[in-house]
Amino acid sequence: MPSALSLLSFPVRIFRLMKSKDAESQWKRNLGFLCIAQFVAMVGMSSCVPFLPFFVRELGVTNFKEAQLWSGFVHSGPFFLSIIAVPFWGTMGDKYGRKLMIVRAIFGLSISVALMGLSQNVWHLFWLRILQGAISGYIAATLAYVSANTPQERAGYAIGLLQSAQSAGNILGPFLGGIITDIGGIRQVFFINGILTAIAGVLVVKFVRREKFERGKNVSSSPVRNLKYVLKRPKLRMILLILVLSQVGIVFVTPVLPFFIESLQAPPAYLASITGVMVGIVGVFNILFAPYWGNRAGKTDYKKNLRIASIVSGAVILLHLVAWHYLMLLPLRIGLGIFFAAYAPILYTELNKSAPAENKGGIMGLASSSMLLGSLLGLSFSGIVASGFGMVWCFVISGTLLGATALVLRNSGENKVLITTGK
Repeated sequence: MPSALSLLSFPVRIFRLMKSKDAESQWKRNLGFLCIAQFVAMVGMSSCVPFLPFFVRELGVTNFKEAQLWSGFVHSGPFFLSIIAVPFWGTMGDKYGRKLMIVRAIFGLSISVALMGLSQNVWHLFWLRILQGAISGYIAATLAYVSANTPQERAGYAIGLLQSAQSAGNILGPFLGGIITDIGGIRQVFFINGILTAIAGVLVVKFVRREKFERGKNVSSSPVRNLKYVLKRPKLRMILLILVLSQVGIVFVTPVLPFFIESLQAPPAYLASITGVMVGIVGVFNILFAPYWGNRAGKTDYKKNLRIASIVSGAVILLHLVAWHYLMLLPLRIGLGIFFAAYAPILYTELNKSAPAENKGGIMGLASSSMLLGSLLGLSFSGIVASGFGMVWCFVISGTLLGATALVLRNSGENKVLITTGK
């Protein structure tokens, strides 16, 4: 099992990857620099996302129910167009090169997020979040590159390490964003976010070697053909279904979490910082446990691992409702970090095993699109549910959906599916 030493050893592992010198280790050097870029980009992203509800208030939405509603819409903004855009960009990566898609995505993210700091009303913020979804897709692009350029037997390790880099950024970002918000205001966080993601883009351009790629080799790849390929294979479409359901459950409480913490006697002067801690602690335990789940992915049945993660995650979400003080949330957030860390390494490793090399980027794009669809549904309906029925129901729905995911996995088989499509 992971320990605190694995958190301390994470930078050492990345350094060793970047220092690999033998001819067969180019994939290690690329992975090392991509992990650094992923970390820097996620620091920028996670430094502002948890505090969007406060920015909604700053932009003039002061009514509590309206603020909850807009918080859900603003959180879900990037997913409206990214559901369509990510598979398209994945296909472009299969055709023209996956490093090109990483560079495009990260600089698009940098520009769109920096512009959010100039928002004058909540509609400006909402439309810029939609723009971000249309031109970004950085995580999907990085996953496609790593999946296509890593030896098959090391794919679980590589994806788990990339997930750890993402989680590491998600740790520091909320802490940094909370402090900056409490001191200088949230607008400064957006500008810093834009700078950090631009730095990550420079790292990719400078140090990640472009893969050996024959332009036009994968010209037959298209989002429609990739979707047809997935729908004809029970295992692949089951993975996409689980990605949607689990993501809805994971994000359903995100827009209301700052308001929930506020309701549990959190000091108003330090509300952003406390929110940052509660979000960041999930990332700490994501780092500790993502490699562990990634290693398990190659050794044990993926459905068994996901059933465990879903049942425990659902129970921990529901336990939030018995807390009467914000400090009681700390052990619950730790539990979520441990078991939320299972989803990406396990599901993407299984997907990587089954996707053909020439269409890997497009199929990884469909997987990311499935997660985006889950995020869109979860974040949009969270605001509606909270404003109409109360925050409590967001936690009830989240926990129930994660439990339902475990039931779907238990009742599924590789040859038994919910919808029969193709042969």
